[in-house]
Amino acid sequence: MRAVVVGTAGHIDHGKTALVRRLTGIDTDRLKEERERGISIDLGFAHLPLPSGQRVAIVDVPGHERFVKNMLAGATGVDLVLLVVAADEGVMPQTREHLAIVDLLGVARGVVALTKADLVDAETLAAARAEVEALLAPTPLRDAPVLAVSSVTGEGIPGLLAALDRAAAEVRARDAGGPARLPVDRVFSVEGIGTVVTGTLWSGAVRPGDALEALPGGAPVRVRQVQVHDESVPEAVAGQRTALALHGATREALARGDWIATPGSFRPSALLDVRLALLATAERPLESRTRLRLHLGASEALGRVVLFREGPLPPGESSLAQLRLEEPVVAARGDRIILRSYSPQVTIAGALVLDPFPPRRAHLSAADGRRLDALESGTLEAGLVALAHAGGLAGIDEGEAAVRLGIPAASVTEARGRAGPALVRQADGRLLSGDSWKEALGRVEAEVRRYLATHRLREGVPKGELKSLLQPSLGAATFDAALERLLGAGTLLLRGDRVLPPEAGPTLTPAQAAAVERMEKRLSGQGFQVPDATDLLRDAPTPAQGQELLRYLVDSGRAVKVTSDLLYPRALWEEILRRVRAHLAGRPSLTMAEFKELVQVSRKYAVPLLEHLDRTGITRRQGDIRVPGPGIR
Repeated sequence: MRAVVVGTAGHIDHGKTALVRRLTGIDTDRLKEERERGISIDLGFAHLPLPSGQRVAIVDVPGHERFVKNMLAGATGVDLVLLVVAADEGVMPQTREHLAIVDLLGVARGVVALTKADLVDAETLAAARAEVEALLAPTPLRDAPVLAVSSVTGEGIPGLLAALDRAAAEVRARDAGGPARLPVDRVFSVEGIGTVVTGTLWSGAVRPGDALEALPGGAPVRVRQVQVHDESVPEAVAGQRTALALHGATREALARGDWIATPGSFRPSALLDVRLALLATAERPLESRTRLRLHLGASEALGRVVLFREGPLPPGESSLAQLRLEEPVVAARGDRIILRSYSPQVTIAGALVLDPFPPRRAHLSAADGRRLDALESGTLEAGLVALAHAGGLAGIDEGEAAVRLGIPAASVTEARGRAGPALVRQADGRLLSGDSWKEALGRVEAEVRRYLATHRLREGVPKGELKSLLQPSLGAATFDAALERLLGAGTLLLRGDRVLPPEAGPTLTPAQAAAVERMEKRLSGQGFQVPDATDLLRDAPTPAQGQELLRYLVDSGRAVKVTSDLLYPRALWEEILRRVRAHLAGRPSLTMAEFKELVQVSRKYAVPLLEHLDRTGITRRQGDIRVPGPGIR
């Protein structure tokens, strides 16, 4: 059967704890002070077998206004509310605040117990019922059954159990397949067992031996034992009240408000983008930059709200907003948050987490607005596309997307498949939106054309240089994928290591063509002892143009670059190669002296020529001699 957690709610002294004791036989007032004062101060826990055989966990919360913080630590994990109203007092202030909290947390199923029915007459009981029904009318609990009961006499208890059974059957099961996540609401030590934490498992499953982490600190822990309903079990699943005996964490290292989670699946954050709804009963509009108390899971944090709207937020209305916290919390998309005023401490609003890792900003751009709309009301794949698009040309890593969406990595893969061409996966696991992918393709092609428009004498742009020119805006994996796509489509060509458009090629002006002719003539007029590059620049219109013309000679294959200052015309270089090959065809090696004699050059030329022959594989140096290299043929 599905796991269900029932949470009590209601004003102080309306009989919540007494009712739980009557239903379960368990006294949830475990503290000495609670028993002495006769009021609940902290959370209490019990479990209840229902008539159908379903067993539910019960979280009994304190009703006093001073302990709403403790109430919130337990209320955030409930599936079903048991609203308790004393028939002799009717609706009271904490009845209203607890109901507002339940509503803000999205708890839509519940049962109302009119307690102390044995103390009132029929007319008073009817008036209390009418008051409760009027209170519930504008809420999701409007159709909740309202049952008169007495914890003293047992009146109405069978009917209450039946109503709880029917409501529990309608509770939607939580996701037991995702990463585990448990908000810690109690920490204590047990002799012989060690540190124990309890909480309602929000997602996933936990088994003995599991390696988890304690957040926000990130300390690794290992599960020694798992209990549900005070019994050791081989597995606890999402929705169950769970106790975990942990190895690797002391009692002092953990506290209420911490989280136990699957490593790497959740991260603390001090910025949250949310949809914030201000209660209609709020005494005043909410101003941007107001300091608030945030309650998430069992944690409490202080922070300020930045409203993404003009002017303050009126009661009963909602707005996109950013919560800026004074300390990080562990939030995920879809989490519900309760917001209370800083002082006096009153519940005023609720918030739905849309993005737990947004950029810090004071105003919402149109693109950010679309992203948050997709995260709030769109499909999972729409949210994934929105996050990828927000990453621009960098996209978003699949693991990061899983954390920001609060889903398993496998769900990211499935959503990516459903998104089709709206998402493009790179080799390094990053996801780009379809629009960003088109932009990346356009950037590469535009940079090639820009480069060649600036360097008209060059035959393409070297691939490595092109990649460097596009960084850091275009990552290496995205560049490689975009270039491969453009080459495959014929939009660009690759000649050697140079990238160019199909129609591109160097074009010489008449003056440049004449300068090239003079350079080639000078190179060919002195045998193998060619003039250096500095001499050649004299034949160019300007030194800058001269460097481009020298590069053109090399790029076009009309000259071979031996060093930065030494070029050989193609015909002379081919003759050097012919002579070296002929020499090594008849002899096992080539000495420096033999090479100088072979091509009639001084040592000034022989050294760089032989080193270039080594680099190109024509020869291979062994001590002071050269032998045939792998490129000799």
